[in-house]
Amino acid sequence: MKAFAGLRSATGTGPRFALLMVLVVVSSVPTLDELLQSVPAVLGLRDGRAALDGPSGCLYAAGFDPGSTDPQNLLTALTRPGTLHACIGDHALVPYQGALATVVLLALAAGLYWWLPAARERWRRLLPLEAVDLDGTLRAELAALCARTGVRARLRFRVDPARTTSGASVHGRSGNYTVCLHSGLLPRLGTDPEGFRAVVLHELAHVHHRDVDYAYASTALWRAYVLLALIPTFAETGWVLALALSGVKSPWWPGGAAVLLAPVLVGLLLAALVHLARADLLRRRELFADRRAVAWGADAASWQRPDPAGPVAPWLRRLTALLGTHPQWAERRRALVDAGRLDRVGALAMFLTGVSAALLYQSLMTLPVLSDGPGSIWITVGTVAPVLCLTLGLPLLRGSGTADGAGPSAAVAGLWLGLGLLLGQFVSSTQYRLDWMLPQPQYLLAFLLVAAVPAVWWSQSLRLALALPGRGHRWAAAACCALVTAAVLWAGLRWWSVAGESLSLGIGDRGAELAAYYARTVPGDWHGYGPDLSAFSTGLMVLTPLGGDLLVGIVTLSMWLLPLALALFPGVRRTVTGLAGPALRPVTPLRLRWTLGAGLVGALVCGTGLVLAQVVMNQSRPATPKGPAGPFVLIHMWWVSVTVLAACLLTAAVVAAGARRHWLLRALIAAQVVQLLAYAEVFVLFSLDGCLGPLNTAFDGCRWRPRNGLIIDGTVTSLTLVNAVLGSACAALVGAGLAWAVRRLRGRPHADEAAAPAPSPTRRPPSTLLKAGTLLALGLPAVVLAAVTLTQAAGSDDSRQWQEAADAVRKQRGPAPPARTPQTRAWQAASWLNAGGTRLAHQINAASIALDSELLKAAAGKRHADGTVALDEQAFHRRCGTLGQPVEEARAYFPVPARDLQRNWSAALDQLHRGVQDCQEATVPSKGAPHRSDAEREHLFTTSLNEIVNAMRTFGTAIGDIKRAATTPPR
Repeated sequence: MKAFAGLRSATGTGPRFALLMVLVVVSSVPTLDELLQSVPAVLGLRDGRAALDGPSGCLYAAGFDPGSTDPQNLLTALTRPGTLHACIGDHALVPYQGALATVVLLALAAGLYWWLPAARERWRRLLPLEAVDLDGTLRAELAALCARTGVRARLRFRVDPARTTSGASVHGRSGNYTVCLHSGLLPRLGTDPEGFRAVVLHELAHVHHRDVDYAYASTALWRAYVLLALIPTFAETGWVLALALSGVKSPWWPGGAAVLLAPVLVGLLLAALVHLARADLLRRRELFADRRAVAWGADAASWQRPDPAGPVAPWLRRLTALLGTHPQWAERRRALVDAGRLDRVGALAMFLTGVSAALLYQSLMTLPVLSDGPGSIWITVGTVAPVLCLTLGLPLLRGSGTADGAGPSAAVAGLWLGLGLLLGQFVSSTQYRLDWMLPQPQYLLAFLLVAAVPAVWWSQSLRLALALPGRGHRWAAAACCALVTAAVLWAGLRWWSVAGESLSLGIGDRGAELAAYYARTVPGDWHGYGPDLSAFSTGLMVLTPLGGDLLVGIVTLSMWLLPLALALFPGVRRTVTGLAGPALRPVTPLRLRWTLGAGLVGALVCGTGLVLAQVVMNQSRPATPKGPAGPFVLIHMWWVSVTVLAACLLTAAVVAAGARRHWLLRALIAAQVVQLLAYAEVFVLFSLDGCLGPLNTAFDGCRWRPRNGLIIDGTVTSLTLVNAVLGSACAALVGAGLAWAVRRLRGRPHADEAAAPAPSPTRRPPSTLLKAGTLLALGLPAVVLAAVTLTQAAGSDDSRQWQEAADAVRKQRGPAPPARTPQTRAWQAASWLNAGGTRLAHQINAASIALDSELLKAAAGKRHADGTVALDEQAFHRRCGTLGQPVEEARAYFPVPARDLQRNWSAALDQLHRGVQDCQEATVPSKGAPHRSDAEREHLFTTSLNEIVNAMRTFGTAIGDIKRAATTPPR
C-alpha cells in the first residue's frame, strides 16, 4: 500500500513542469542556431546582400520571393527539396552549433540553480535561530513539527528580520532546503500557536512535494534562456528593423515583415506561456500544500484571512490573479472545504499544455535530426500524453469520482487542449511563413478533435479498466489504455503534419497530379468527371495519410476492441476501484444490447445508401461495358467508400447523442458493427454485379463473381478501415455536443447528470459463452481484415507513381514566376550564384579546360602515315566523365530564378550532357550498346567534341547573363 500512497497525494503537476522545461530547452536549439548564423551578417549589414549569406541565401536561390504568397513559395521550394535541404546544411557555420550553444545554456542554468539560494540568503541577510531563540522554545517546536511530518530532507531554519509579515518561505536546492521565518511570525508562537504551526506545516509540505526544486529549476532555466536567447533575438530583430527604416535595403523588409517579426511574436508568446504556466503550476501546488498541512494537523481556521479589497475592479482582479504565484485566500479556503476541487480539470492548465505542445512540435521540426521523420511528433506526444493521462486519471485513481469518464469534463478538457494546440500552431507557424493568416484557416479546427478524442477515450476507458478485480489487472488495463491514448494523439498530430498543414496552406488540391496519374494508368474518358475528381482529390488528401499505417491500424482496432472486452468481461466488482483503494461512485455497467442494435440499424441505412449510390451512378455508366469504363468504376468505388464512411459517422453521432454514459465507447462499437456489415454488403452487391438490373456497374451477364466483390471490397476497405474508426470518434464528439446543446436549450438535465437506472433484478446477465461469441464475432473479422488490408498497403508502392506524376506537373510548371521587384530579382540571381552556381560553373570550366588540354596533347603526339592522330581512348573517356559529373550536379541544382535565364542555362546543360554521353560512348562503348565501326565511332567522337564546344559557348553566355542580372542595380 505504500507504493500507492503517493498516488493519493500526487499533485499531477510534475509532468507539466517537465513539459515546460523541455519546451524551453528544445526552443533554445533553433533560436541559438539562427542567432549564431545571422548575427555576423546582421552586425555588418550595410548592404542588403549581406543578409543573404547563409541559409537565407539558399531560400532566395531556390526562388523565394518575399512579395509572393506562401503556397507559391512552398511550391517553388518543392521543385528541388533535396537541394534546398543540402544547401542549408552546407551553409551552417558549425554543425549542430545550436545544440552546442544549448549545452552552454544548460550549464548556465545549472549554475543559477546552484547559486540562487545562496545569493538569496546573502541578499536578505538571514539570521540563524540561535540569534532570536534564546530559551530554545522555537527550536523545540520546529523539531516537533518536523517529526510530525516525517520530512527527511536536510532542513535549516532562518529568520528574516526585514520581513514583518506573519508568513514564511522556503528556498534551496535538491536535498538541502532553508525555511525562512518572517520576523512577524515569531510572536504568533505565543499568541496563536495553531496559526504558527499552520504556516510552518505549509512550508514543510512544499518540501515534501519538492515544490522548491520545481520552482528554482524552472526559474534558473528560464532566466538563462532569456539572457542567452530571447534578448539577443529581440535585439537582432530591432537592429534589422532600425537599419531597414533608416534606408538600408533589406531582403526581409517590407515584403518579408512576417518572417522578420515572427520570431519576436513567438518569443513573446513563449514568455507569456512560461510565466502563465509556471504561475498556474505554483498556485496549484500551493493548494496541495494547504491540503497536506491540514492532513498533518494544521488548523483549517488559520486560513480564514480576508483578501485585500482595494479599488481594483473584480474582473481585473481575476485577470491579474492569473499572473500571481499564490492563490487568493478565498480560493484556498474553497479548496480545503471542497475535497474534489483540486481533482477537477482546469481549463487554463489544459489550454497552456496545448500551446506548449504546439510550440514544442514546431521547435522539434527545425532540428536536423527530426525534420524528415515522425520523431518530433513522438517526442511531443511523449511529453503531452502523461499530462493528459494524469490530469484526467488521478481523480479516478484517488477514487473521488469527480472526473467521471461519462461526464463532460473530459470533453471540455480535450477541447481546451485542442484550442491551445490551435493557437500555438497558428502563431508558431508564422515563423516560417510570409502571410499572417493561413489561406485555409478552417482546417485548424481539426486540433479540437485531435485533442478531444484521446481525452474522452482515456477518461471513459479508464473507468472500465478500474472496475476490474485485482490490482494487477487494473494496472495492466490502465497501462494499455494509456498507450492507446498516446497513440491516438500521435495519429491526430501525424495527420496534421502530413495532410492538415498542406490543406491549411491552400496546396491540398492535387487535382492536376491526380489527373496526370490516372490519365496514364486508367484508360478512359475523364471528361465530365471534374467535380468528382475534385472531391476525390481532397478526399484522398484527408483519408490516405493514415490509411496504410500499421500502428494506426492497431490503434484503431484497440479503440473499440479494448472497451468491448472490458465491457463484456468486467469481473464481479461493480464499483470503480482506484489503484490505491475503493472508490466512492459505482460504475454503470456498459450494456451493449442497445449499442449493437443501433449498429444493425446503421448497417441497414448503409445498405440503403449503397443502393441509392448504385442507382445514381448507373446514369453515367458507359453505353457499352466493353468500352473504357475505368473512370466510371474508379469514381463509383470512391462514392461507395463515401457511403460506407457516412453510415459509420452518422451511426456514431446518433449513438453518442442518445447514450447516457460511455457515449464515445458505445459510438465506436456501434460504428464498427456498421463497418463490418457494410463490407459484407459491398461484397455481395458487387459479386452479384450483372444480376441486379439498374444496380449493375460493369457487367450485364448474371453470374456470381466473388473475385470482383473482393477487388471492390479491398479498395473500399483500404480507404475506410482506419478512417471509419477515427472519423466515428470525431462524429461522436459532434453528436454528443449537439445533444448537450439541445438539452441546455430545453432546460433538461444532461444525460450524464441524470440518475443511472438501476439494473433490473429479473434480467439474467448474458452467459460467458454468449459474451465470448460476441467478442469473436466482432473482433475476429476486424483483425483479419486489418491484417490483410494493412499488409497489402505496406506491400504496394504507389508512392513512386505519385511522385512521377507530381514531378511531371512541376516540370510543366517550370521555374518560379519572376519576382515582383527588380531588387528581388537581383538578390535571387546573386544568391543563386553564391549558393552553388559559381562553384558549379568553375567546375564545369575546369573540366572543359582539362578536356581541351587532352586534345592539345593528342594533337602534339605522333601521327599515322595517313595524317590521323592516335588517341588514348581511356584518357578521353575519363576526361569526359570528369566533365559529366559537375554537369549532372548542375542539372540537379536550383533552376535559375528567371524564366529567360533558365532557358539558356538548361539548353547549355542538356547539350553538354549529350556531348559527354556521346564522347564516352565513342571512346569506351558500354556493355549492351550496338556495335559501331571505327569510322562510326570516329564520327561520333568528333560530333561530341563539337557539341561540347558549342555547349560551352552557350554555357558561358548563360553564366554571364546571370552575373549581370545579379549585379544590375534596380531601376
